[in-house]
Amino acid sequence: MDSEVNRGMSIESPQLDVLKKLSQSEDPRYQLVQRILATPDFIRSPQLSRFLLYISTTTFEGRSHILSEQHIGVVVFGREPDYDSAADTIVRSHALRLRRRLEQFFQRGGNAEPLLLTIPRGGYVPVFSPSTRYSANTKENDSHSNERTPDAIVQGSSHQNETSSPLLDRHHTPHEATSRSPAIHSVLEPLSELPPDTSFAQTQISPGVLWRYRVITALSTTLSIGLVITLVLHLRTHFITRRHHILWSQLFTEDQPTQVVLGDSGLVLFHAVARQRVSLHDYLNDDVSKQMPFVQHVEPDFARFLLHRRYTSMVDATALTHLLRLPEAMPERTLVHYSRDMHLNDFKSGNVIMIGAQEAVPWVELFENHMDFAFSIDNPDTHAVFLNRHPAPGELSSYSSYSSTTKTKAYSVLAFLPNLSGTGNVLILEGLSMVGTEAAVDLAMDDERLLPILAKIRKPNGSLPHFEMLLESETLGDSAGPAKVVGVHLHD
Repeated sequence: MDSEVNRGMSIESPQLDVLKKLSQSEDPRYQLVQRILATPDFIRSPQLSRFLLYISTTTFEGRSHILSEQHIGVVVFGREPDYDSAADTIVRSHALRLRRRLEQFFQRGGNAEPLLLTIPRGGYVPVFSPSTRYSANTKENDSHSNERTPDAIVQGSSHQNETSSPLLDRHHTPHEATSRSPAIHSVLEPLSELPPDTSFAQTQISPGVLWRYRVITALSTTLSIGLVITLVLHLRTHFITRRHHILWSQLFTEDQPTQVVLGDSGLVLFHAVARQRVSLHDYLNDDVSKQMPFVQHVEPDFARFLLHRRYTSMVDATALTHLLRLPEAMPERTLVHYSRDMHLNDFKSGNVIMIGAQEAVPWVELFENHMDFAFSIDNPDTHAVFLNRHPAPGELSSYSSYSSTTKTKAYSVLAFLPNLSGTGNVLILEGLSMVGTEAAVDLAMDDERLLPILAKIRKPNGSLPHFEMLLESETLGDSAGPAKVVGVHLHD
């Protein structure tokens, strides 16, 4: 278990002691929690597992009154004791995911569980209640086991009278049958009072009634078919579209979660006043001592204030809406994170989509060592550029939007790379500015322009290789025009 898990719950914690006691007493609530945590959905999500385990054990201890958002954020997610829970919604977002996962568990593999585990909205205290579905199934099984068919009743009565079943003996009359069984007599007695000519075979239906019946039946059938067709035409846009997109099917998969990382605009504002970029190491350790001597025109405290604001750009927010509308982006497997809330292990499993350059998403640094087009702003007296480490014929060694010939150009990179363990994929959409990032997002979402480009680089077996794509677009005020491809570098 990673360091954050150990920080939230130590190996020798009181919660584990309680679990051991509950295990020995075979508490059904504890057993249920263990079965839930053993499912693949929770095994692949250590944060949700830690969340459920903590609130459950705390409830078992009788201390559920301490389960507030602020408390959970500190103990489970490693936040500072005075963190702003109104701005940092990590507890609420994970609680929403946890409720969805629990609903899925009880709808699928856990539909036969005798206990139901829910977390009512507005709080974080788990509630264990008898499952109505389990009770209904139990009653139904009991009723089936105790139910006796009419044949069984007849056979039972005949055994008592040491005779054969009257209903099975065609030579017996109803009156003879009823004389042997009072129960059957009570059922057949009304039938014995009917006149002998009241059978259905002798019932006569007039042609007019039959004709009206047929017309009504035909009209009802036609109306039903019309209603079904209308309903399908109205709802077909809401049906899940199944498709095999050459790019998005690699980033949204059924067996792994996809994490969308939004840029840290507070960090970008800090860079603007410090004129020095913060490395990933310093970002994770909240150490900006190297940058503070370069802060100009503002108070150091204000610079630190900017650094800790949880802002993101409108470009990132717009990109997120496009991503969530993709048919492949299933809600239960698509997670949205702020850059500051990510952890190293998140890039070792599953799929990740990062929106923004290293200046806004320092995690890009993990992959830039293996990238040909690398974001660079090492010199504080110059603007950011994309370095081209392995220029192909006709390509430049660097691309900048601030030279005399490129001041109306916006450059961006669309990179499709493996994650750190090679078990998933990473998509990076970054620009030298927000305009550049917007151009990369627009191309990624435009199949009419994107698919022909990907068709040219796909492998003979039809799969998509990992690649980097440098894009150039004309700036139109605060927006970008259609991007064109400057260069494509393949990695495998």
